[in-house]
Amino acid sequence: MRLRSRFARRPSPAFVIASLALFISMGGAGYAAVTIPSNSVGSAQLRNNSVSYKKIQPGAVGNVRANTKQLQERVYKPCAANSAIASIAQSGVPGCASTLPAETGTTDNTASVPTTASAATTVTSATLATGSSYLAFANPDVTVTGAGGAPNAAVVKVSCTLTVGSNTQTRSATVSTGTTTIPASTSIPLQLAGPAGASSVACTSSVPTGQTAPATAPAVSVTSALNAIQVG
Repeated sequence: MRLRSRFARRPSPAFVIASLALFISMGGAGYAAVTIPSNSVGSAQLRNNSVSYKKIQPGAVGNVRANTKQLQERVYKPCAANSAIASIAQSGVPGCASTLPAETGTTDNTASVPTTASAATTVTSATLATGSSYLAFANPDVTVTGAGGAPNAAVVKVSCTLTVGSNTQTRSATVSTGTTTIPASTSIPLQLAGPAGASSVACTSSVPTGQTAPATAPAVSVTSALNAIQVG
């Protein structure tokens, strides 16, 4: 009887209060950890360096949440064919530049080049962009038409000069129509490398030394285009 009464004793008030306090403290902590009220955590509740990249869900942070004034956004589009990225804006937009060499060209132009002219006649011209060197090509076509019936054959020497920047190349050709009015023609191929700047094809015509000029001077015309390609 004495053994049974020992285990049947009621717990003391101090034991009950201690047990209740322990239950409340443990239950309250679990409740707070699971059900955090909205807008209850701010910068004051976060320790420095407490949020690592492992705690951030992949793809959760984009340019909408990022400060794009401090970050370089990724490049989101390529350049077109025959071009490459020359610069990248902070927004990720690429600045594209051509990978092809610069080309400059003119259409065919025809000019009269009389044998009586004292200065060269410019047939065609172009301006080559600064900061580069070029290889230029021209192929002036010379046409000489005699007056016919003259006692002397119409023989003309035509000299054409290709200018590329500060460099020049001059070549000549002699054309004879005899005493007929049938036009005679020839071409003068020119090729020259030079720096940027003014470029042109200019020609002169004259009666060769030792040749007697006909009574009526023949008509001389030159047709030429100018093409240049950037090489440096």
